[in-house]
Amino acid sequence: MCEFTGKCANIIQSWNPAVLGLLDSLPYDEEVVVWGRRWIVKTSTLGERHGYGVYACEDIIIEDSASYRRKGPTLFPYGGPIYKRRHWNKILTQHPEWKTFALEMDTFAGSTRRHSDGRVIDGDPIRSGNIAGFINSTVGTQHKRRANYEWVFVEGPPPAPYGQTYHEDHCLVIATRTIKSGDEFFTHYEWN
Repeated sequence: MCEFTGKCANIIQSWNPAVLGLLDSLPYDEEVVVWGRRWIVKTSTLGERHGYGVYACEDIIIEDSASYRRKGPTLFPYGGPIYKRRHWNKILTQHPEWKTFALEMDTFAGSTRRHSDGRVIDGDPIRSGNIAGFINSTVGTQHKRRANYEWVFVEGPPPAPYGQTYHEDHCLVIATRTIKSGDEFFTHYEWN
């Protein structure tokens, strides 16, 4: 664990993944239950460069009409501490060697950009139990894979039972097509 100072340390220390129904940490090669569904984190089919991936352990069937209107089933949140852009930049300055898995919250459709600083969700799965941090991108892959979910920005609390304890804006993982048991999750995003 990196050492942080100032506001960054306060944000990390106050983050509790359980308020979003996430685990404190994720085991590799073992089934886990997150938001009532079974998942496994294991070596990605994309190869060593991509590390681990997330796989469904049960079928997730969606209607064809749901795939284009963000009406597929909600699978789990993209969770982690939320920082203002300036605090996130400070973290990266303190630890430039740190590999990050962050989403720029206020760039998603649905955001009213109430926060002029811009907010970042730190989704590093090692620190926050964020299963979505293991989902790989289709960008630059051989034998192009099709994305099977998307991130959706939500203002306000998540659905029950998590909305009773967590009231911040957040991002959810929404299925965009049928996912069979054993399928790896992919979406389209740029990464370094």
